[in-house]
Amino acid sequence: MVGRVLALMLAMVAPAGAEPLAPKALIERLQAGGLVIYWRHAATDRSHDDYDLSDMTDCEGQRNLSTRGREQARQVGKGFERHAIPVEQVLTSEFCRNWETAHYGFGEYEIRTELYNLPIIQDDARREDLIEGLRQHLNTPPEAPEKNIVIVGHDLNLRHAAEVEIDEAEMAVFEPHADGPRLLGTLQPDDLMH
Repeated sequence: MVGRVLALMLAMVAPAGAEPLAPKALIERLQAGGLVIYWRHAATDRSHDDYDLSDMTDCEGQRNLSTRGREQARQVGKGFERHAIPVEQVLTSEFCRNWETAHYGFGEYEIRTELYNLPIIQDDARREDLIEGLRQHLNTPPEAPEKNIVIVGHDLNLRHAAEVEIDEAEMAVFEPHADGPRLLGTLQPDDLMH
C-alpha cells in the first residue's frame, strides 16, 4: 500500500524531463498560483534594429512593438483576466518593447535593469551576472503562493539561463524548485482566448 501511495505521489510531481503540459492544463495550473511566467516581448517592427541605446527612455533608437505586438499584449492581459490567472507582480527589461508589452498587458510593471538584453553586453562577467540573475528570478516563487510572477524579457537571456527558446509574444511557464526552475510548458497569446 505504501508503495502505491509513493508511486502516486511521484507521478503527481513533474520530473525535469516531463512532457510539457497542454495549454488547458497549463492555464489551470496558473490559476493555482506559485509559478513564474517568462513572457518574451510581443511582436516587433523588424524594419530596423536597436541602433541607439544611449538613453533607454528614448524609444526612437530601439526596435519597438508593431501594431500586431500591441494587440498581442492586450490579448494576453485580457486572457489572464478571462481565466482569472492571479498576478503578484510584473517585472520587465528597460527596453521599450518590453515595458510596452507589460503596460499593454497588465498596466502596472516594474523595470529591472538585471533583465537587460543579453546580446548588447560585451563584458563576459556582466553577461554571466545577467544569466545567473535570470535563473534566480525564474526560481523565486511569488510571496503570495496563490499568485504568479510575470517577467517580460528577451529570447537570448532565456536561452542561456534555462535552455528554452520561445518566439515573440510566447510565454514559458516555470515552477520554482529546489533543483532549479522546472519548465511546465509554453503558451501562445491565442491559447488564452479559449
